[in-house]
This record gives sequence, C-alpha cells and structure tokens, in this order.
Amino acid sequence: MTVRETIDPNSSLWAWLAFDLWLYRTQRGLSLAQAALVVKVARGTVSNWEAGRHRPNDDHMALLDKAWNTGGHFQRLMHYARTGHDPDWFKQYVQYEAAAEVIKVYNGKNVPLLVQTEEYAQAILKTDVPVQTAESLSKARMKRQSVLGRTGAPYVWILIDQEVLECPVGSKEVMAGQLRHLLGVDDGPQLSVRVILRSAGHHPGHDGPFQLLKVHGREIAYAGAQIGGRLIETSDEVAALGIKFDQIGAFALSRADSRELIERTMGMYQ
Repeated sequence: MTVRETIDPNSSLWAWLAFDLWLYRTQRGLSLAQAALVVKVARGTVSNWEAGRHRPNDDHMALLDKAWNTGGHFQRLMHYARTGHDPDWFKQYVQYEAAAEVIKVYNGKNVPLLVQTEEYAQAILKTDVPVQTAESLSKARMKRQSVLGRTGAPYVWILIDQEVLECPVGSKEVMAGQLRHLLGVDDGPQLSVRVILRSAGHHPGHDGPFQLLKVHGREIAYAGAQIGGRLIETSDEVAALGIKFDQIGAFALSRADSRELIERTMGMYQ
C-alpha cells in the first residue's frame, strides 16, 4: 500500500485536501505530470501533495480551481484546513522545523526542546508518562535537535523566564548539566538565549509558550496548550505572534547579562 492510499479523508481537513487532489486528478484521467503542468510545479511536488507529505499554497489551488472548473473547491478547502485544528499537526510541524531558516521560541516554564539535554528531557517526561516511554520520547527529541547541526542551520532566538532556570527538574546534576548546556549552545551567532527576570513582572508571554518558524520565506507558528498544541498558518495570527515575541523580548536581559544570570544560577545546583 502506498502512502497516498493510506490517506483517510475523514481524519482531517488536510487529509481531505490531499485525497481530493488525487480524486479530481484521476477522475479527469490526468497523470501526475499533466497535473503538475497546470500548477507549474514538478511531478514529484503533486505526488507529495496527494500523499500529504507537503502542502500546496493558495496560488496553486487557484490554478487548479480555474483549470478544472471546480467552483473554488480547493481554495475553500485550503482556507478551512489552514484555519481549523489539524489533529495531525505535530507531524507537519516537525517537517517545518527540520527545514526552518529561522526559529523563535518563547517558553516560560521549561527549557525549550531544541536545547534540552537528554537527561532534562527524560526528567520532564517521567512526570507524565511511564519510564520506558519517557526514554523513547526523549531520544526522539534529541533527534529533532539535529536541525541545529545541519548544513545551513537555522538562526534560533530563545526567550525564557527566570523561573525556567530556578525550577528544579530532576536532580541537581541534571539541572547543572542543563544550564551548562545552555551556555554551550549560546556561544555563536546562530543561537541566542535571553532571560526575562522575575522582577520584570507580567509580560505578554504569560499567555503561554509559542514558536515561530520561517520556512522557505513563509512564516508559520505553533502555540502550546494543555492536551495538544495548535499549528498556525494564517498570516494575520502568525504576524500577531511575531509582534508578541518582540514585545516579550523588550522585557528580556541582553545576551551577555542572560549568560551571567545562567552562570550564577548554576551555583544553586552545586
């Protein structure tokens, strides 16, 4: 069975879109190459859309709607898929993250995943899932960090609250190792960690954690929440979170002062 054949159009709006791309094409007796000519992309791109591996954009769907006389079917599906909740959002987010050119992260409760040590990740996960599950999930998190070492690695800007440094996760050794790791990764032009002091008081980040990605020139966001987060692809919402990230950054220490605070806080775990 091919990946395309496993697509369940009832599972999500994105899956429905992928399924209908295949259905409408085959009903018209068109090959992948012929459909690709309509939307001015490679044959493999259309194949990836139909398999749900990649997502098209509005311009592509407008071309299909016009060529196939669908009455705007694909543009409407795109609109609702982008604005609705996607139960399979995490798979798509990881794909975006792996290809990102810029990653901006705010988290007021935990060290962000991309700069967690495996021990810190396991300690967090063990409070919520069985030990064996925590170990396998932490290894998956470590694999995601490979994005930082790839050719053309992204610029990564991280904002965290002082509470993240002072809230014990696991043993003192785990916390000391995690703070040491933060100092190690924040040692070049590609990645910075800045801290918002508790004395700064309330700030816009208190609504919850979020991340912003720039992928092939396109802005995407993720907002965290209990039970499950939300992938955000609508331009106005992504822009609003971009402004919020800048607002939070205005409360943060400089990079140098943040490093000094992290070094001082390590003394708590000696």
